[in-house]
Amino acid sequence: MQQVIDFVKKQGVSEEDLQTINYALTPQYDYSWCRKELSDSRSCPPKIVGYELTQTLQIKIRDFNKITNLVGGLSAAGANQISAVSFEIDDPEDYKNQARILALQKVTKRAQLLSKETSLKLGRIVNITESINTPIYFKASNALESAAAPAPVEAGTKEIVVNLTVTYELK
Repeated sequence: MQQVIDFVKKQGVSEEDLQTINYALTPQYDYSWCRKELSDSRSCPPKIVGYELTQTLQIKIRDFNKITNLVGGLSAAGANQISAVSFEIDDPEDYKNQARILALQKVTKRAQLLSKETSLKLGRIVNITESINTPIYFKASNALESAAAPAPVEAGTKEIVVNLTVTYELK
């Protein structure tokens, strides 16, 4: 595991972006140790013959250009399982705020259009309620490319959807 950690750090991943999230040491048993031949069907009491260590390392890769080579090089560094590649937004609140502003601008534009086409005149906003679609979903786009791309990973985009219900006072 030290080789894997060293490899990841050499790829430019900082120590703060590495976290051991699972560490399990489990005994391995032999239930056939007392049998003399294959046809012997008696039950043997369990005998510990070794231990299996499973360690799971979570790696946060902030530079998308490094994903392909990093993920592709993990097995050569000694990792025997690679799973759960996911894309997360570190601080989604800034993006949610941008989505809120855009949503309010769209609602205001629609309300003004409807007001113009009807005899209703808009007053002040009385109430705003919000719903955010969860989970934030992943939308695939172009694959990251590399000359030595042993494990291509799709970069994609994250979309944050904010729905606003705006209640206007009517004049």
